[in-house]
Amino acid sequence: MFKHWYLRAEKWLRRHYRHAFIYGGIGLLVGIIAFQFIYPSQKLLPFESVESVALSGWNKHDAITRLDTEYKKTKVGIYFGDVSEAYRTPKLAELGITADNSERINSLNYPWYLRLVPGSLFWAHVLVTPSKHPTYHRSETGLVTYIAKELGSSCQVAPKDASLKEKDGALVVVPSAPGGTCDPDDVKSALESVQPTRNDAQVKIKVEVVAPAVSNDDAQKLADSLTDRIGDEVTITVNDNPQVLPASEVISWLDFKTVDGELAYEFNAERAAPYLEKAFAPKVTVNPGVTTVTTVDFVETARSTGPSGQALDVPSTLALIRDYIEGQVDTAAVATKIVPPTVSYNRSYSATDTGLAALMKNYAEAHGGTFGVSLVELSDKRRHADYQGDKQFTTASTYKLLVAYSTLKRVEDGTWKWTDYVAGGRDLTVCFDDMIVKSDNACAEALLKKIGFSAITKEAQALGMTKTTFLGSDGIKSTPNDLTLLLSMLQSGQVLTQQSNRDRWISAMSRNIYRQGIPAGATGSVANKVGFLDDWLNDAAIVSSPSGVYVLTIMTQDSSWATIADFTREIEKVRSQ
Repeated sequence: MFKHWYLRAEKWLRRHYRHAFIYGGIGLLVGIIAFQFIYPSQKLLPFESVESVALSGWNKHDAITRLDTEYKKTKVGIYFGDVSEAYRTPKLAELGITADNSERINSLNYPWYLRLVPGSLFWAHVLVTPSKHPTYHRSETGLVTYIAKELGSSCQVAPKDASLKEKDGALVVVPSAPGGTCDPDDVKSALESVQPTRNDAQVKIKVEVVAPAVSNDDAQKLADSLTDRIGDEVTITVNDNPQVLPASEVISWLDFKTVDGELAYEFNAERAAPYLEKAFAPKVTVNPGVTTVTTVDFVETARSTGPSGQALDVPSTLALIRDYIEGQVDTAAVATKIVPPTVSYNRSYSATDTGLAALMKNYAEAHGGTFGVSLVELSDKRRHADYQGDKQFTTASTYKLLVAYSTLKRVEDGTWKWTDYVAGGRDLTVCFDDMIVKSDNACAEALLKKIGFSAITKEAQALGMTKTTFLGSDGIKSTPNDLTLLLSMLQSGQVLTQQSNRDRWISAMSRNIYRQGIPAGATGSVANKVGFLDDWLNDAAIVSSPSGVYVLTIMTQDSSWATIADFTREIEKVRSQ
């Protein structure tokens, strides 16, 4: 069946192919013209471009935005006098000039009569051309602001002195440029006359010329002098042996600047150091020995002085190279400097107040961070020592020890009952325990609010904690000595009236869940309360050790729990002697 119809169609085309060709051509032309008539008026023609910016088939709105953006990149070179280098190259917007391409793009229309011409869609862009320039909007305020910012009211352009720079191992002149004074009105008139295109524009402004202090000839003379003296290399003596510095290396270390109207140079030690260190340091370096200092407590008891060493002195070496270049010496030499021996301490501490204080000071100074430490023994030798014990620290959660004291005071005087509601569905019994054992914030904050910041501060200071305050603008503050005093009075029964309340407080501290600080370093049972906030880590503890009961408070900033634990171990070593 298909073959039958195919053969019939082929036979008809043989008879009528001319008609088919004509009708097909007419249909194609009609189709092209129809497409051209419906081509959107808001689209640019194929192959359209404006000032070399290809905009083929672009929506007119997008094309306007594109061209406006291109014009924003246009710069205006401002030249003073006959100089070849622009003083400034602001963009149009900096001069208060904005370009608007709306009119010229909207003028690029596809006329109806051209739409009737088959194929005109692809060549009509040749006949449809935009206006030559965009519309410019000028802001006098913007222009005046720019002139005031860059030139000031005096309109003075500083001259540029000639200088030298290293290029490919040789010295080349960086050309000078004259400066001058100009009339601000001339500048304003010149910039107002700018008729920019998409290509960068230029304006020249008359000036009364001021010559630079250092001319190109002056710079060239210095370059010639240095090149002649340096030659191909600089001979430098190292341990009485001549060595060679390549001229290109020496030249690369030079910096140039104008001093008192003349071009001067100096060596850049930072650039020279890597080469000198690599080439010469191994040949002159002698490692220093060790000075061993033996101390007991704060007192030095013996010293064994080690030998000094030697190292390369880069600044002095460069000074000697300069002396050579300036003809003051015949040969440059590597300079060295004395390196003192390192110091090692053999420290020991007596089992005394002085010895414990010395340990605390030396340990704190040997470790990173800030420390405050306070120790009071409540039995046996009853020693006490501190380091920065009266220094105020942010308490973090150790303030809850004061909340505990003020809470128990109110329980003892009958103001509060253990069944009173406090926070989060918890009564005072549960909240007191959670505040000390878990360092619960909600309970502590609720109790502190009920007590009052002023009242709790007065109650703390009445105990002798004179540097503890809840009233500071930078948070709650206390000291190691104040916290040690509070826990010493608690352990010895000097606060509160009922032993059951003191036992409740110490029991809660014994069950405290944070044990990485003092408990990790102490021997025996520990009742403690920690505080941690940002970079503050604090621990205050009652320690029942084999050598007696003592109270230890360690407050720190920028330290660690491991360091607090190690500090505790070192203190116990001295105590147990």
